[in-house]
Amino acid sequence: MIRRVGLPADVLQATIGFLREHGSRGLESHAMWAGTLSKGKFAVSCAVFPRQSCSPVSYEVPKEEEFRINRRLNRMGLVAMCQIHTHPGRAFHSRADDAGSALALPGSLSVVVPDYGAEGAGRPAAWAIYELGRRWRRLDKSRAGRMFQVS
Repeated sequence: MIRRVGLPADVLQATIGFLREHGSRGLESHAMWAGTLSKGKFAVSCAVFPRQSCSPVSYEVPKEEEFRINRRLNRMGLVAMCQIHTHPGRAFHSRADDAGSALALPGSLSVVVPDYGAEGAGRPAAWAIYELGRRWRRLDKSRAGRMFQVS
């Protein structure tokens, strides 16, 4: 289980910029954060922006792209433990989000950013954050609010 996520401000800014760029065209989009996990702390090293097909209400990452990314991260000694994507309105985990996750490691996180990442949506307090156990479950606001440490 991840208790803390150390998230560099430049990685957050690059990610939100990517999501907003797609959102400005009315498209959902998806990214992942990769890093190292030790004693419940996930230290994010980089953002990964997969090749994807985007629509106003969904995104799809080809399986071969997921394989390529996982192989590259493995060679670098990194693991993807957090996916982040947008929704056009409110932030929630849809059935498609549950079924189409690129992450399978227990304890992985899924962040849903509202309003295609529009201004103000780039703050962790605006996100819906889910954790993978037997299924994805939403974290309560107090735990989620303490989890991300942007530096």
